[in-house]
Amino acid sequence: MLKEQQKKDAQKQKEQARENFRQIREQEAEERNLRNQLVQNVEKEERPVRPPKKELSRKEEKSEKVQEVPDLLPMSWTASYIPLKQVKNGIIQTSDNRFVKIVEVLPINFLLRSSSEQRSIILSFMSYLKIAPPNIQLKVLSRKADIQEYIDKIDEEAEKETDERCKILQEDYAELIKSLGMKEAITRRFFLIFEYPSRSGSKNPDERDVHLYMRSAVQTAKKYLAMCGNIVLEHENETRFCVEILFQLLNRQTCLTESLDDRIKEVRKYYTEENGPESIRYIPVTELVAPRTIDFRNWNYVVVDGLYYTYLYVQKYRSRVPAGWLSLLINAGEGIDVDVFFFKQDKNRCVERIGRRIRLNRSKIKDTYDSNSDFDSLSESIQAGYYLKRGLSGSEEFYYMSILVTITGHSEQEVEWRSKEMTKLLSSQDIGTGSCIFREEQAFLSSLPFLQIDKNIYEKSKRNVLTSGVAACYPFASYEMSDKDGIMIGVNKANSSLVIIDIFNSLKYKNANIAIFGTSGSGKTFLMQLMALRMRQKNIQVFIIAPDKGHEFARACNNIGGEFIQISPSSSNCINIMEIRPADMETRDLLDGYTSERSELASKIQSLHIFFSLLIPDMSHEEKQLLDGAMVTCYQEKGITHDNLSLTDPEHPGKYKKMPILGDLHEVLMRKEECRRMANILNRLVSGSASSFNQQTNVDLENKYVVLDISELSGDLLLGMFVALDFVWTKTKEDRTVEKAVFVDEAWKLLMSNDLAGEYLIEIFKTIRAYGGSAICATQDLADCFAVRDGKLGRGILSNSKTKIVLNMEVSEAERIQEELDLSEAETNSIIHFERGNGLISTNNNNLIVEFKASALEKDLITTDRKDLQELKDRIRKYGTDAYGRK
Repeated sequence: MLKEQQKKDAQKQKEQARENFRQIREQEAEERNLRNQLVQNVEKEERPVRPPKKELSRKEEKSEKVQEVPDLLPMSWTASYIPLKQVKNGIIQTSDNRFVKIVEVLPINFLLRSSSEQRSIILSFMSYLKIAPPNIQLKVLSRKADIQEYIDKIDEEAEKETDERCKILQEDYAELIKSLGMKEAITRRFFLIFEYPSRSGSKNPDERDVHLYMRSAVQTAKKYLAMCGNIVLEHENETRFCVEILFQLLNRQTCLTESLDDRIKEVRKYYTEENGPESIRYIPVTELVAPRTIDFRNWNYVVVDGLYYTYLYVQKYRSRVPAGWLSLLINAGEGIDVDVFFFKQDKNRCVERIGRRIRLNRSKIKDTYDSNSDFDSLSESIQAGYYLKRGLSGSEEFYYMSILVTITGHSEQEVEWRSKEMTKLLSSQDIGTGSCIFREEQAFLSSLPFLQIDKNIYEKSKRNVLTSGVAACYPFASYEMSDKDGIMIGVNKANSSLVIIDIFNSLKYKNANIAIFGTSGSGKTFLMQLMALRMRQKNIQVFIIAPDKGHEFARACNNIGGEFIQISPSSSNCINIMEIRPADMETRDLLDGYTSERSELASKIQSLHIFFSLLIPDMSHEEKQLLDGAMVTCYQEKGITHDNLSLTDPEHPGKYKKMPILGDLHEVLMRKEECRRMANILNRLVSGSASSFNQQTNVDLENKYVVLDISELSGDLLLGMFVALDFVWTKTKEDRTVEKAVFVDEAWKLLMSNDLAGEYLIEIFKTIRAYGGSAICATQDLADCFAVRDGKLGRGILSNSKTKIVLNMEVSEAERIQEELDLSEAETNSIIHFERGNGLISTNNNNLIVEFKASALEKDLITTDRKDLQELKDRIRKYGTDAYGRK
C-alpha cells in the first residue's frame, strides 16, 4: 500500500510539473502575441497596403507549413538558456540564427624557436589573416589533465604481468602519475572559431551555401596554419566533436565522471518516460550539453555545474608587444581560459575616419601649449593616426580586438584569489584589466564558443589593431607532448603539462631512436634507466649495453626481475659465442610468404669469422680457409649441418641440439699442424685466464629486461663487446612485430673502442626501425664522438635519432650541440644552466624543457648520487629489502 501511495504521489508531482510548464509556455505565448499586436498597431499606419496573399495549393501549403514542436517536459531547465539552436554537419546554429564553426588546432613550441623561425611563423599567420573570415574568436581552454586513460592502461598492463617485482613498480608508477595529475599536470586545447558572413544580410541563408563556405574556410585554415607548423585536427564526425566540446565546456565537473554517451542515454530515457517514445525526435541539442545548474545570483561570480567562474577583460595594452605575447595569459596556470575576439572593419571607412580624426586633433593642438598635458596626448594621438593610416595604405587591415579571461575555481575564495593573482601578473607586464562585476552573466555568455561578445564588455575592452598586431597575438604556442600510449618522463616546465612520449608511434615519429647528451653528473644514466624501467612495464623488450660502470644498472635490473649478465674473464656468466639460437621464422613467413630457406649454420659461421678477425687481426687468407673448414667440422661432430632440420634435438622436439663451445673448436684446430697458431691464440679463451668464455650459455636470454655489463673488458678482450652486440642484434631482428629497445650507455666509449664496435652501433641506429625497434644512446664526450672518422659515426647516430634529449652541458659542448641541433641562443643558455633533473627534448621540429619525474622507489633503484646511495645503504641496514621507496 505504501509503495502504491508513493507512486501516486510521484505521478501527481510529475503532472503538476507538466502543468506548471504548460502554463509558463502559455504565458510566454500570450506575451509574444501582445508584443506583436503592439508592434503591428504602431507600424500599421506606416506600412503600405499589400495585396491579399495568394491562395496556396495543398502541395504548397504542405511545403510552407512549419512543423510545430509539441509541448515537452524538459529534463533540465537550463537547456532553454543556452543560446544554441542546433548542430548540423559540424556547424553550430545559434539562437539568433548565426552559423558558427569550431576548429581545433594543435600548438607548437613557439617561444623556444629561433628569432628567424618566429618571424617566419608570424608572417605565415599574417598571410592567413588576410584571407580568413572577417570575425574570429580564438579560444584557449586549460584544465587538469585527464590521467584516467593512462592509469587504466597501466592497470591493464599490470593484470597481464607475471613478474611480481614488475607489478610493484607498475603500481608505484600509477601512483606517481596520479600524484602529478593532482598537483601539476595541466592540459590545454586551442580552438579557432569563425562564423558565416551573410553577404545579403539575410538571417536565413541557404544551408548549402553555409556548408560550402565553412568547408572552404576550414581547408584554408588547415593549409595556412600548416605553414606555421600547426595541425588542424579533423574528426570522423564533426557534429559529435562540436557537441562533445560544448558538453565538456559547460559541464567541467560532470564530464570528469560522466561521458557524452552517458548524458545521451540519460536524456533519451527521461524523454521516453516523461514525454513518450515519439518525443525523442524532438530532443533539443541543448539538453545534451546544458549543465544541470546555473547560478547567476551573485554580483562577482557565477556558478555553473558546481564550478565557480569570474571574468576579467583587458582594457589597457602595452604599446609594443613581442610576437606570441599571449603566452603570458595562456600559460598562466590551471583555471585560466582565454578568449580573444577579432572583428575586421571596413578598410575605406576606417581610413576616412582616421583622416578626419587626425585633422581634428591637428586643429586642436594649435590651441594648446607644448607644456600642457593635452599637447602630449594629442601629439600621441596624431602619431598613432598616421601609423594606422600608413599601415592601411599598404596591405594591412583594421581590426577591433577584445580579450576576455575566464577564471575558474572550486570556491568563491579560490576564484577571488586567482583573479587577484592574475591581475597582478598582467599588471607587472603593463597590461591593465577590468572586472566584469554585475555583468558576470553576460561575460559567461560571451565566453561560449559562439563568437558573440556582450556589447558593454566589448566597448570597454576593444582595442584597434592592424593585421600585424593581430598576428603578434599568435596563440597556438603552448606545445604539449602527451602521446596516448607512451611512457611518462616528466613535466613540461613551460606549461606544466605531462610529457608522455610514445616513440614507437610511426605516424608521429619517423624513427624511435633517441640520443641523450649531457656532461658527467647531469643525469644521463638516471634518465636512461628511468625510460628502460617504464618501457619494461609496458612489456617492451629491453636490452641495455653498459660499456662503463655496469654495476650502476644492477640494482634496478634485479628489482624488476631482469637478467644482469656480466661479460668478463672473472665472471661466471657466459653467452656461448658458438650457439645457434632458435629464430622465429613464423612471423617472417606470415608477412613475406615462404622464401627459400637459408642455412642457419652458414649465418653463424659468418658471424664467427668476425669474432676471430678481432681475436687474430693478422690472420692470413689461408688461415681463414682452414678456420672455416674447422668450424664446419666442429658443428658436424655435433650432428649439425647446413640442413636446418639437423639443428632440432630429436629427444626434445622444438629445441635445438647441444651446441659446440670454443673448446670443441680448439680440439679440431689442434688436429692440423697448420692450424696450431690459431689454436694457441684461442687457448687463452679455452683454458687460460679468460676460460669463462668456454662454456654453454648459462644466462636467461629470453628475459624482457637484459643488462649486458661489458665494462671490465679491455685490450684484446674487446671481442667480448662483439659477443654482446651480436646477441642483441640477433635478438632484435627475430620478430619485426615486437617492440624492443636497445640502450647504450656512454656510447662514445663504444665508438672509440674499435672500428667494428662503432660500425655495429651505427648499423643498429640505421636499421633498427625496420625491425620494430628503438636505439637509445647516451654520451658525454661530444668531442670524441665527432672525432672518430671525422665525425662520421657521431653524426650517424645524431642524424638517425628523431628525438634528442640534451641535459646540462659545459659551454664548449653546448656551443657544439647548438650548431648540430640548430638551437636558439635562449635554448643554449638554458642548457648551460640546467640543474640536474632538467633537460631539453627536441623532436618533430619542437623543443621543450622538461623536469624529469621519478617516484621515491624508482629513485632508489636507479640513483648514482653518492649522498643518495649513502642514505639508501643506511635504510637497507635498517629495513632490509623493504627499504626501497621509504622516506
